Amino acid sequence: MTWLENGFTEVRGIAGAIPGSFPVYVASPNTGNATLTQAASDGSFSAQVVALPGSWVLVKYDPTYGKLLPADILEDPRPARVNAAPGGLAQVPTEVSSVDGVPFTISGTALPDHIDFTLDGSMVGDLSPGGSVVVSGTATVYVTPDAVVDMTGRRLNLNVFLVPIFDAGGRARMVADQFFSNILTPTGLPVEHWMGPTFGGDSTESGGLTPAGTANKLSATFSLSVPIPSDAPAGVYSLWLDTLDSDSLIGSLGGARPEVNPFLTNHALAFPPFVLGTPAASHLVWTLLTDVISADGSRGVVAAEDAADFQISNRIATQSHQFVIPRKSKSTGQAITYRLEPYLPMVAHGDRYIPNVPNPAFKFPSGALSLEITRPGGEVDIVGPAPFNSAATRTPASSGGVPLDNGGGHLAEVFQLSTGSGLFDYQFPAYGEYTIRMTGFVEDIYGNSYDGGGVYTVFVAEPLDIEPAVLPFTPMEVGDFFNPGVTLLPGVPADVEVKVTLLVESDPGQRVDYLVTGKANRFGAFTPPLGSPRIEMTGEGEFLVETSARYTDPAGVLWMAATRWGQVVASSDTTLLAHGRRGRDDTPSSEVKLWFNDPADLESGAHVNLPYATGDILWQTEDDSARVIITVQDTEGRVEEAIKAWDGLGKYHTQGDHAEPIPSLDDRARLNELPLGFATAKGFNAALTPEDIVSYGYWYGGVERPGERVREIVSDDDIGTAYWRFGELYGLQPGMGVAGDLPNDFKFQFGGAVFRDTTRALNRYGIYGSLWVHLPENDSIGSRVFPPFQGANGGSDGGPIMTLDGKEIDAFVVPLAVRPGTILETGDTFSFSAHMAPTLPAGVGVSITGPSGFVKTIDGRANAIGYYYDPSQDFQVTVPGVYHVAVTATFDSPTSAGPMSRPYPTGTVLGAVDGGFDLYVVVPDSAGIQTPHPGFSVVKGVTAVPLIVETSGLDSAATVHYTIGMPGFLLEAGTSALTDGWTTITYDPLRLSQTFPNIDTKSSKTFYFPSGLVDTVWVNALLESEDGGFQARQFTLQGPDLYALDGQ
Repeated sequence: MTWLENGFTEVRGIAGAIPGSFPVYVASPNTGNATLTQAASDGSFSAQVVALPGSWVLVKYDPTYGKLLPADILEDPRPARVNAAPGGLAQVPTEVSSVDGVPFTISGTALPDHIDFTLDGSMVGDLSPGGSVVVSGTATVYVTPDAVVDMTGRRLNLNVFLVPIFDAGGRARMVADQFFSNILTPTGLPVEHWMGPTFGGDSTESGGLTPAGTANKLSATFSLSVPIPSDAPAGVYSLWLDTLDSDSLIGSLGGARPEVNPFLTNHALAFPPFVLGTPAASHLVWTLLTDVISADGSRGVVAAEDAADFQISNRIATQSHQFVIPRKSKSTGQAITYRLEPYLPMVAHGDRYIPNVPNPAFKFPSGALSLEITRPGGEVDIVGPAPFNSAATRTPASSGGVPLDNGGGHLAEVFQLSTGSGLFDYQFPAYGEYTIRMTGFVEDIYGNSYDGGGVYTVFVAEPLDIEPAVLPFTPMEVGDFFNPGVTLLPGVPADVEVKVTLLVESDPGQRVDYLVTGKANRFGAFTPPLGSPRIEMTGEGEFLVETSARYTDPAGVLWMAATRWGQVVASSDTTLLAHGRRGRDDTPSSEVKLWFNDPADLESGAHVNLPYATGDILWQTEDDSARVIITVQDTEGRVEEAIKAWDGLGKYHTQGDHAEPIPSLDDRARLNELPLGFATAKGFNAALTPEDIVSYGYWYGGVERPGERVREIVSDDDIGTAYWRFGELYGLQPGMGVAGDLPNDFKFQFGGAVFRDTTRALNRYGIYGSLWVHLPENDSIGSRVFPPFQGANGGSDGGPIMTLDGKEIDAFVVPLAVRPGTILETGDTFSFSAHMAPTLPAGVGVSITGPSGFVKTIDGRANAIGYYYDPSQDFQVTVPGVYHVAVTATFDSPTSAGPMSRPYPTGTVLGAVDGGFDLYVVVPDSAGIQTPHPGFSVVKGVTAVPLIVETSGLDSAATVHYTIGMPGFLLEAGTSALTDGWTTITYDPLRLSQTFPNIDTKSSKTFYFPSGLVDTVWVNALLESEDGGFQARQFTLQGPDLYALDGQ
């Protein structure tokens, strides 16, 4: 890179810099300027970008020949597609001056008008508690030549603030915990939090600007002095320069100025770090494989040494306790190469923007990286050491390089340290558990050293899909029971472990641990064995669920899955009522309504909040977006009193509002939408001093589409990007395609509220649930929020939840322990758990009929958000055959519109046959139904899938019973007679999509993906022979991947 001394830097790539004649995108996070060029056939390129000395420059190339970096990419102010392109970061060289103190060169752009500047100077002072830090030097501004005269004499507004960047223990701190956090729930989940008061600061003006040498350069002197609080704890600190002030400046150099990630540093620029006291050595959080997404939605792994102070929040799915990745590529069958070098999410990341300016400013080359990899068999591989030579960045994408989740806030462009050596490219040689010990350090340009690393555990296995008996993020009431059952896809006899940890009153001293273990049957069904521990929510508080499944097949291949999530337990008479929030997030508080029609407005880009009232429904069109936010109503008064008291002391801070004017705390209280946030004893930002928190307010928000985890967030009110759009791929979890959500897709929207004030011995909890539904393309009303049941109790009418096969559906049930087509073995437990839609208390009635006149009923009542399970009504199945499960939910509880009256609305399973569904039972040692299909194959295109089942004899009287289902829906059930010893069961997505429009038969919403099957579908069959014998077979489709495992 060559600094041109006029505000621009020339960025050149030599032959081989880019692996081909691809588009090249060059941008500077410091200035926000970007340009696009094309590499030559030998990979060389050249471009000029506004990047002043000390600026970082991002270089990206597009191996898809323009899909990620099209010709009009510079017109996009938020070019999220850029994130998926591979690239690297480097700094424009600076000249080191000989001055007293610590020299610095800091470059940036004054916003919003983009006046580009450099501050050159030194840092001195009495760097101790009660002292002060002084920064002074020369400010240089680069403008268009015609603006020099007007700019002469004008002054720069300089605002700086003081923050710790490492605490006394050497742990990294950041002003904003976005997509990660060092504030953790008592169960260890990250609580996101944005901004808050710093440790002080100073504001001043520079001297008057005067022309300085070149045609477009002006300069002036500046000096700032910031007092250091006398009670500032030991640590490493830095001054940060606020760049949000260009009101008095003109003459921007212009050019494309895409938005830079504002959330991590709020556009601020860091001065050199300095030490107070004698803190421990500075330790940076290094994560591993953060750009690899496991089948459960997890993003990489955190070192064991860092896990008690730091956790990733990728917002789609809670990070699992066991990170599982595949060994081989499905498409090629070859071993996958993983780069085992560190990611630094607290240094820089991008969301859907250009990544923020990294801090610390690293020196390259510097430091070293070493790995010690312990294989499953105990063999040890030593890799390194090698120095760090560069920085890299890229966002997870499909195998074709396509962005996955650009519809809302998500973890992207995470800063990566790279040796550039290729030494750390690793192919895992065997299946199993790997322990990776990463050690190393890196230096910054000021000569400071930072260590990182630790011990990371990675599991290498073929992925299983866990379909749980309780949807993730389901909140509970005291006295509820948690169903530990799971369905595994594809179906295999895996060892299953479900661990639930309940912290009553959020108190580790009142911890209750439950552990249920066992083996799924050969069809992947695991229901809690009779006599296993009953997982009861015995008190208010918070709980954590960790589930894992492992199976080694006859060829020695490990199959595995793991999930983790948490939520809240509240009493049925809690005084803290959890709500969503009325209206869209830009609607003034004086105008919000409980129920409303509000078609999407693409120009405003505002997002619909979760419905205010539990049980209400949010219907939305494809072009809209929704936002996760939970607020509270205090019917007792003590929580509101505490919040207002902390706010009156200046120690309660929330900034998550989008609406103008921003509502006051009194406004929020009048609406019964109190914001949850943190208060610290000294009033500082909770993210900077989590140990100083004395009042905890945060919420759990989970949006769950059966089979897909959509959003899982724990946060205070201070979160502005917890929204999503409906064309997202949700991390390409099994069953997701490029079309995203489709008409009649639905989601349960769960919430839990926590308020804990340690100074008042005050703990309160609340829970929440609502429903989301994707509207059909021909809907004439548009996005809306209304109570259910089409005004049946005098409320407003939002229409039916959905229309299915020409019938209006006002209520339904989603069974999850046993579900349509479940195959049990004699001795297994029949266990029924379900979610009600709408999310209201409902009477639950289940009638099971089976062979030899078997009849059994299950009756009960769902909790406040529509979850039902009663373990006392589990029973063991002892006779093989076909069982019919008729399910009815009766909704007799009040809605947000008032009490219900007879006749009460009822609902059953979506796609129900005879009011329910069939399940099948075989004896454990029965042979599987024979099939000519291999254990694994790939279906090409969107087409009917004929599945052949056969028997070795010519039993013409044999009958095959079958069920075709996908998460949340019974698609088809029936029987088929054998002809010449065989028959075909056909899954026809094109035909079925006429009834179930959420079956994804679209080739693509973009040109990125070829046509192909997408959904998770199971086809379960039971062969009933003339002599009364039974055999079963399961087929599983995960998109185009067809599994026909024998389950032995």
